[in-house]
Amino acid sequence: MDIATHRIVEAQRLLSQGRFGDARAICGELLRIDPGRQDALLLAADIAFASGEYEVALAQLRAGAARNPGSAIVAYKLGCLFEESGDLPAAEDAYRAALRVDSALVKAHNNLGATLQRLGKLDEARECFEKASALDPRLWQAHYNLGNWHKLRGRLREAIVPYQTAMRLRRSPGPQAPEHAHLSAGTSRSKIRHDVEQIRYLIARGILAAKFEETAAALERAAIELEPQFAREGAVALPRHVQDEVGDAYNRLLHFVDAPALPGPAVNPRLDRRAVEADYARNAPGITYVDDFLTAEALAELRRFCLESTIWFDYLYAGGYVGTSVEEGFACPLLAQIVEELPRALPSIFGAHPLTHLWGYKYDSQRTGIDEHADFAAVNVNFWLTPNEANLEPDFGGLVLWDKEAPLDWDFDAYNRDPEGIRKFVETSGARRIVVPHRQNRVVIFNSDLFHKTDDYHFRPGYENRRINVTLLYGYRQAREDPQSRV
Repeated sequence: MDIATHRIVEAQRLLSQGRFGDARAICGELLRIDPGRQDALLLAADIAFASGEYEVALAQLRAGAARNPGSAIVAYKLGCLFEESGDLPAAEDAYRAALRVDSALVKAHNNLGATLQRLGKLDEARECFEKASALDPRLWQAHYNLGNWHKLRGRLREAIVPYQTAMRLRRSPGPQAPEHAHLSAGTSRSKIRHDVEQIRYLIARGILAAKFEETAAALERAAIELEPQFAREGAVALPRHVQDEVGDAYNRLLHFVDAPALPGPAVNPRLDRRAVEADYARNAPGITYVDDFLTAEALAELRRFCLESTIWFDYLYAGGYVGTSVEEGFACPLLAQIVEELPRALPSIFGAHPLTHLWGYKYDSQRTGIDEHADFAAVNVNFWLTPNEANLEPDFGGLVLWDKEAPLDWDFDAYNRDPEGIRKFVETSGARRIVVPHRQNRVVIFNSDLFHKTDDYHFRPGYENRRINVTLLYGYRQAREDPQSRV
């Protein structure tokens, strides 16, 4: 490695540490010697962008394009910058320019697809994602974007395989690529408790090898060490020595149950569907709940999927729970079957609203859960998987709702992230408080503009007793008055 290349590597390291000034000084030194040096120009642009100097970054890249007019990578970087700033037509032009020079530049295909999707050029976007994943099957972003493309078209069944592929590329156990290191770098008290319990549950059933007891024990020691930080901060960084001990296994896909679609129905065909729709309409602006939501086979398979699959990657919550989403592992053919069957079973509630979000939460035995909020959707579906005997307070532990909709002029932060403002609104609006107790296989369906929260809960300790909640969101908030407006 020559001296100049060594200096570039040093500047990249300084950039990764957030030492922008020192990294910028090295690039400046190299560019004074060779004003057209491409790697230094590109790195200078990265430094400027990372430090919030958009115009400086743009100037650096334009200088790079002027001095390297046939460079695909410079054009690609310009596209990234334009896309990040919201100038989508310029981003499209830059990505296409990069691909004219180098048609095998995989990330340019992927990013062009993302830009085209945002511009509404959907068929071209899909072609770009498919091209990128064919050129480099290990580019997780292309699979992820293809999954999103299908989900946004209302085809969750087709999104399952791309989502699962992206998850495996990012989360498989073993040595981790530097770009994925952050996925295993943080934790919370609830995350460690959950993961220790799940690992030991899987070991006891012969699903995981006994060697993973070392991971569980290391996480237990970390929980003791980190307790003062948990008390102050909630989510914290794992110490380096703990990352070294558990890094190949922590927050990884150690086991996955790809629950298949059933040959028969997943949503219980014996539900009195007309009565459910009538109850929803009668309880304006739209609330109903019903028991025995899923067939016995669907309930058992979905519960197994949640208990055994190590997909509970999300921990940045204060209410004593961990989470997973369809984009990050909560994706299997059985869930897609449920998502498809529900609107067909209750057409007057769901109309043509497509699925927009899907996630699951798994809770500690006794906490407060999620504060008051509303969701950016038209129809909200919540159902529970944990057996009734786990709930030590059967009149509680489910969902609390208020029968007044969030004002349409409230933005996302106001109706989703301001519990104090929401409490003031429901107190002054005369909203009625409705408590739906937890029951296994009970589903609550309601207008997603209604404020709601997790009811206080007290469940038996033990992994199999953890409260498990599944949420499906259909449609968009602005479209709730017209179920046919989005397909």
